[in-house]
Amino acid sequence: MKTIKFIFCITFIFLSSHFFAQKGKGRGHRHHHHGHNKVVVVKRSPYRPAKVVVYHPYWRPKYAYNRRWVFFPRYNLYWDNWRNHYVFYNGGVWVSQPTAPPLIVNVNLENEKSVELREDEDDVDEVYQSNNKHKEEIKPD
Repeated sequence: MKTIKFIFCITFIFLSSHFFAQKGKGRGHRHHHHGHNKVVVVKRSPYRPAKVVVYHPYWRPKYAYNRRWVFFPRYNLYWDNWRNHYVFYNGGVWVSQPTAPPLIVNVNLENEKSVELREDEDDVDEVYQSNNKHKEEIKPD
């Protein structure tokens, strides 16, 4: 019985090592795919949630947002659904904070025009770098 177990273990180890070598994981095995050497590096934001989430910001709880960034063109203001932060231009710098900026402290954002930005901007932490483009494409009513 010990001999059968020993033979089985040796066979399993041999087949496993052969299988991984065929997959290109063994030593000395390299597979060249001509024309397929394109490497795409995607830098994910550290704020990206682990799972897909539908957002209901406290300022508009009955509405479902799917994207990270919501832009308010009338106020040139962003809302970050991942961090629950406002991002706005103030005194020559962009500010990110969890509390409403003075500009909108008495504004009901639920009634204001807002636009979710594109999915490809979700991992962009400094979304304001495209602010000129956003202001040009998304006009206040």
